[in-house]
Amino acid sequence: MLAHRLLVPAAVEWMGMLAKLLLVSALALSALAINVPQARAEAAALPAAWKTALSQVQPDPPPKQLAADAHFVISDERAHYTFYPATKGLGGVLLGVGTDPNYLIAGWMNAELVLVVDFDQVVADVHALYALAFGEAADSEAFVKLWSAKNIKEFSALIDKHAPDKAAQKRWVAAFKMSRGLIAERLAALKRTYREQKVPTFLSDPEQYKHVRSLVQQGRVWAWRGDLTADKTMAGVQKALADMGQQVKVFYITNAEAYFPYTKQARKNLRDLPYADDSVVLRTQGRPDKVDDIADHHYSYYVQKGPDFVAWLQKASTTSAKTIGRSRIATKTKGLFTLPGPPVPKVKGAGKGKPAAGPAKTVDK
Repeated sequence: MLAHRLLVPAAVEWMGMLAKLLLVSALALSALAINVPQARAEAAALPAAWKTALSQVQPDPPPKQLAADAHFVISDERAHYTFYPATKGLGGVLLGVGTDPNYLIAGWMNAELVLVVDFDQVVADVHALYALAFGEAADSEAFVKLWSAKNIKEFSALIDKHAPDKAAQKRWVAAFKMSRGLIAERLAALKRTYREQKVPTFLSDPEQYKHVRSLVQQGRVWAWRGDLTADKTMAGVQKALADMGQQVKVFYITNAEAYFPYTKQARKNLRDLPYADDSVVLRTQGRPDKVDDIADHHYSYYVQKGPDFVAWLQKASTTSAKTIGRSRIATKTKGLFTLPGPPVPKVKGAGKGKPAAGPAKTVDK
């Protein structure tokens, strides 16, 4: 759902401009105890061939209507810490939807490339603001302070200085006015929650912050106004990954699947991503009426192996994420479930000289 490369939609030149700013002006856009940071290398510069491949990804048209008719400039999911064990140290490519959870996950997995899609242009512009903040703030304390009301003038000056054109400046200013206070509150809440959960994040672990910041600095965070059900952005991401020889290690799809069935195009978009064998798909489902099933105020959290997700999508009977969700397996963590691959179809008379299973009906490519 979003399409705007790192900072600005449809402006590849901004990537070169950003790199120049970073180099010339120095404006840079663990089952482990929370207070024992793990040393990790800073990200290397994005290879030129990767930049070329990612620059070819095109945005989808704006949606006729937003999900829930709202701009999700922050996540309302509060228990992403349940995903920490499944993502820690995976490395590789993160493909995500939405805003702040992507930076949490990128830090945990020690991501090498972050690709974000969201069909709301405002969400894309919020990622532009995050890039400015990461560039300006040398540590997490300065990063959080930059979003405070006391620093509105300073942040506004960053927008004025680095917006590549008047249209982007206008959008970024609007996104900042809409999101700043919410993001400030969200960051404060994340710091409290993850301190209580003893889970390190880029807001508490200096090494994670340095790594996530370096991803932004080196042009390794890209965002598009892209629709998971449309035919441009996701197809472009698939091609770019193929051209780069990269696979998806983590796909954070949040609860986006609640808003669409698996149409032919949506199925193709999700199924044909190059998932690594050890990849995981992370999703949530709103279940406010099921108190025993939720990890926070509203959501259940699900972890699934990428290849198992593909297996479900190959079945014609898998019409939506609800089909997959019926197979969930509870874990020892309240509100966290795993999702296995689809069941092997049974054949009447199996065990009497007949095969145990027959081929499932699959969908056309």
